[in-house]
Amino acid sequence: MTEDTPGSVRFGTFELDRHAAELRKNNRRVRLQEKPLRVLEALVERAGVLVTRDELRRRLWSSDTFVDFDNGLNNAVNRLRMALGDRAAAPKFIQTVGRRGYRFVAAVSEVPGGPADTADAAARERVITRLVVLPFRVLRADPETDFLAFSLPDAVAAALSGLESLAVRSSLAAARFAAGAPDLAAIARTLDVNVVLTGSILRDGGAVRVSVQLVDAPGGALLWTHAADVSLAQIFQLQDRLVRGIVESLALPLSLRDTQALERDVPASDRGFADYLRANRLSRDATTMAEARDLYLSAIQEDGRYAPTWARLAGVYRFIAKFGADDDVDYVARAEDAARRALALNPELSFAHYVQAQLELESGRVQSALPRLLDRARHRPCDPRLFVALVQGYRYAGLLDASMAADQRACALDPSSRTSVAYTYWMAGDLDRGIDAGRRVDDMGLGLLLVAAGRIDEARAWLVDAERRYAEFPVSRAFVRALSAYVVGNGAESIEHAAAVSQRPTFNDPEGLYYIAMVMMWNEESGRALDVLSHAVARGFACPIALDVDPTWRSLERRTDFVALKEVVARRHCELAAAFGL
Repeated sequence: MTEDTPGSVRFGTFELDRHAAELRKNNRRVRLQEKPLRVLEALVERAGVLVTRDELRRRLWSSDTFVDFDNGLNNAVNRLRMALGDRAAAPKFIQTVGRRGYRFVAAVSEVPGGPADTADAAARERVITRLVVLPFRVLRADPETDFLAFSLPDAVAAALSGLESLAVRSSLAAARFAAGAPDLAAIARTLDVNVVLTGSILRDGGAVRVSVQLVDAPGGALLWTHAADVSLAQIFQLQDRLVRGIVESLALPLSLRDTQALERDVPASDRGFADYLRANRLSRDATTMAEARDLYLSAIQEDGRYAPTWARLAGVYRFIAKFGADDDVDYVARAEDAARRALALNPELSFAHYVQAQLELESGRVQSALPRLLDRARHRPCDPRLFVALVQGYRYAGLLDASMAADQRACALDPSSRTSVAYTYWMAGDLDRGIDAGRRVDDMGLGLLLVAAGRIDEARAWLVDAERRYAEFPVSRAFVRALSAYVVGNGAESIEHAAAVSQRPTFNDPEGLYYIAMVMMWNEESGRALDVLSHAVARGFACPIALDVDPTWRSLERRTDFVALKEVVARRHCELAAAFGL
């Protein structure tokens, strides 16, 4: 093989594909940075022959890097040996020859080349690196900087989450392993990851010392380490350094979209970015959403052109509008406006598309939401959050098989994904499977599924705990109280609480209205149930299977108004299925 004839060679269980510029073991890509890969190419080309250090310097290092050549070459060879599982003391692949250079000692064979082989290589399944960024350990508590323990790793994970060759586990999943020394075996097994970023923070006077380690899991081999002393005004620069260090250390192949995504969102205000990070921590807790909102607004006053702040604000506004104590209809409009602003600043920001799709679905605009999510999923196939949203989006179109498939994809990308597939199974008539799925993610609608399945004793036990958990959220609390009243036979109170949700001006979710109509039916209020169901259909409800298979609606099958509603739902579903080729 000559240098100007790219091709593939095999040695042992490895294959070096010079056309694709990658090393594979048993047809799975091995992470390797560019310089070690080029050293490998040079050695394999002249297998069995001494390749001097001077030859490698002339070929792979430019003259202006001569001063750093020795350390650079030694580091490249060490990384190469680690990737090959080789040892200098007992080499299977790379032999060190005194201080002169290196010799490739393994047998090398050509892989037949040609267009067919190139196409076959391109068609191989892409190996996806699976990463979790754990919350950092606080070495000494400090109220001014402790928020960084969650928010800095969360920001690093968010910046990496859109890359095509990387699957990043959610910060919620990472939080389960926040305490104590990381158990890499347990983390790898539970979250299905092969790389873990850990770190610590320590406030020392006016600076914060941040130390991170990137390690293989479960083995624990150190891939990269970094330590820095920074002020709060330098936190974004540190975040950017960590992101780029991870990308380089994992030798991730970056598409043009990836490169643009990593360079697009740069805050213009250090204070605004610090407020953004503080708000991100607060927005994880439903009880501190209002505080998060105020900090996002403060961050926007400092820097109105940082798209992630607008996107997160949109998410907070949506939550407050749907579940919070404030039923001001302006919150829905504010959420929509914030999402639009985020996308105007960064049309590639997946979180903004995710929030916008939720807003569209919950206002009956499936035709807008599904194309948005499908387009993002095509361009960001490793982002589980997009497939979480597709579980909901497909179900809102009545495409239940596709909804279940999206759940499988989301969980394959991130086993800790919290999807709404429990409702998909319910609408398909498989309540037991829906309950199992609801328990897996601790869904706030589990009580509804238990009551629908007639598992009243289990429902009572769940509702006692739910009354406490959702006491501060009016919509969830009203659902819980409607169910609690129903299971003790107090129909009037049950209907009162259910009606309170349906009359809330900010609650127009067609699926949510459908469940309220069901509660009305359970309480033998078919007239009121049909009124609410009509509202759900007017808002875009499009799942005819649910109306066919759920026994709740059986007593209405001969009513002309119910039949008319079913026809509208069936027609809308058919139009959506045709539009999306399903």
